[in-house]
Amino acid sequence: MISEPSPKARSAAGGECQRKDGTPFWNDLYVSPVRDDQGHITHFVGVQHDISQHKAYEARLAYHATHDDLTRLPNRMQFEEKLHQRFAHAQESGERISVLFVDLDDFKPINDTLGHAVGDQVLIEVAKRLHAALRQADTVARLGGDEFVLLLTNIVDKGQVIDVAERLLPALAKPYCIAGHELYLTASVGIAMSQPDTPQPQTLIQQADMAMYKAKQQGRNAYAWFSHDINEVANERVSLRNDLQEAIDHQGFELHYQPLFNRHGRIDSVEALLRWPHPIKGYISPARFISLAEATGQIMPISEWVLQRACKDMLKLQRSGLGELRVAVNLSPLQFHRDSFLATLRQTLLDTGLPAEQLALELTEGILMDNTDAAINILNELHTMQVSVSIDDFGTGYSSLSYLKHLPISTIKIDRSFISEITNSDGDSAIVQGVISMAHHLGLNVVAEGVETNEQHQRLLAYRCDLFQGFGLAKPMPLAELERLMAEQEVSTSTNS
Repeated sequence: MISEPSPKARSAAGGECQRKDGTPFWNDLYVSPVRDDQGHITHFVGVQHDISQHKAYEARLAYHATHDDLTRLPNRMQFEEKLHQRFAHAQESGERISVLFVDLDDFKPINDTLGHAVGDQVLIEVAKRLHAALRQADTVARLGGDEFVLLLTNIVDKGQVIDVAERLLPALAKPYCIAGHELYLTASVGIAMSQPDTPQPQTLIQQADMAMYKAKQQGRNAYAWFSHDINEVANERVSLRNDLQEAIDHQGFELHYQPLFNRHGRIDSVEALLRWPHPIKGYISPARFISLAEATGQIMPISEWVLQRACKDMLKLQRSGLGELRVAVNLSPLQFHRDSFLATLRQTLLDTGLPAEQLALELTEGILMDNTDAAINILNELHTMQVSVSIDDFGTGYSSLSYLKHLPISTIKIDRSFISEITNSDGDSAIVQGVISMAHHLGLNVVAEGVETNEQHQRLLAYRCDLFQGFGLAKPMPLAELERLMAEQEVSTSTNS
């Protein structure tokens, strides 16, 4: 009697075989017993299936699960697996490894202007250049978008890593000839190296990422090393962002108002200045949190609050019998270029009831130079609404005199850096005098910012400046203090008359 094959024997019946021509193939072999009339097994029948296509399909799935479809480089999952392996080995052997985080500078305009097909070809070429710059034992992977990450092993000292970084930057900066276009790109590289106290391999990617942003801040087309002060700055930034959101949610801001005085020493208007009284850290300088708010988008709800509060405060002064005072509010680039800007402004004036002619908006030159045609259209709308516009910090940006004659603006504000040296520098004095004369010929008013001394004030009066603002005349103050100052001015005027 023939016995049935064991399960083990059955499982061994399939595997890699050879065809008659000698080529290998994968197969499954199914064996079935054949019985006689008494139920005894007389023989077996084997059926063999060629499953090479199925095996190839599985291999393709495995490849795509670990590699980037576009560049054929390892993807994040594969890179992190390799990093974990090399990190564990390094911790045991005392070897050091390094992670480099590579981010292309200004890659997005290529996709936006030339299309994603061209952008994809650039990324493929970048991948080739990165791979060519490394040793065989090293690894380069694409994390996504225009971000790549490199793993260097068997590091002896920093100089070895620096050598790689200094090869990468010029290699990536060479022109890319794609679809008839000659394109130029640079990259920013962040570097992190394993230390005995590095807690886990993922930490190296995070540290290299933070160092890459430091390279961006240094002007791009550069590399930067991770240091713990970067980590402290990042932690402080996260903490400040959270605190800022708390202030937004609970309206934890204040507006102070700095008067602008006319040539007769009377308050002509005020500028609304944002203040943040932190419940623990005290007043935080706008220089610290405004740039963060612009980067995170938090500037939008803050700007809307400032506009609402400034309009309401001016109406409060009016109801107190102190007259109709114009208030200037600073606009951020994000706010000005938002599609809903004009609609939001109209709604704010409608909700608060402040007449449009009592509102002035202050813009920097940079805002106007970014998409100038669209900016001029917005300025024309503001002019139609009777909302006046001032160019703030004039002289520190583009200072293109030609655009002034085309812009529907009413005022320019000479930056304080020129005013501070007006009595000491012939050059600054000549610039200020020339700007005032030019502005008057164009029918514009001129404000001098940062007036600190009586000598500066007198010099500006002699140059026929229209309005004056600065600590030497009046510091920014809460609304209640502004009310007292205006009331005192009213009493003084009545007495003198």
